[in-house]
Amino acid sequence: MKRLLLLSGPMAGGKTSVSAVLQEHFGYFSISSGSFLRVQLISQGEVPDRHKLQELGDSLDRSTDFSWLIDSIARPAIDAQPDVDNWLLDAVRKSRQVELFKLHFAGAVMHAHIDAPESVLRQRYAERGPNHLAEYHENVRHPNEVSARSLGNIADKVFDTGAFTVFEVARQIVKFWEE
Repeated sequence: MKRLLLLSGPMAGGKTSVSAVLQEHFGYFSISSGSFLRVQLISQGEVPDRHKLQELGDSLDRSTDFSWLIDSIARPAIDAQPDVDNWLLDAVRKSRQVELFKLHFAGAVMHAHIDAPESVLRQRYAERGPNHLAEYHENVRHPNEVSARSLGNIADKVFDTGAFTVFEVARQIVKFWEE
């Protein structure tokens, strides 16, 4: 039986780091919505900055009733590698996306929300370099970030990278999945 892990959470929550550990140590294969969106923007001659990635994702959500993540990214990736059993989608941002994944991949989906206290999130973002904290405060108000932060309310389980290392969180996810 194939399994699909959906990761959600705020910027700097640790989704990318947890994803990397799950891939390297636990055999998960990544499905990247960001890579898909970057390719689309570059093919249109656009610079794939955070704002344009968000706007393109929002446009695709509206034009496909949120199904683009499944139809254009997840299903093609899974179908192309039928021997792979453990998949993860690195960033769902909206509740309708989670709902559609659970509908289309019934019984094979787990939604894990990766989070940390706000002070930890701000500190991680500030450590990325000068002016990043101002960028963080601006991005926190974007509707996609507000939505992503709220997904902890519908997640199967919430994991705190402020209290545990990303390796410990990845191990907790695998253990929770096995229960």
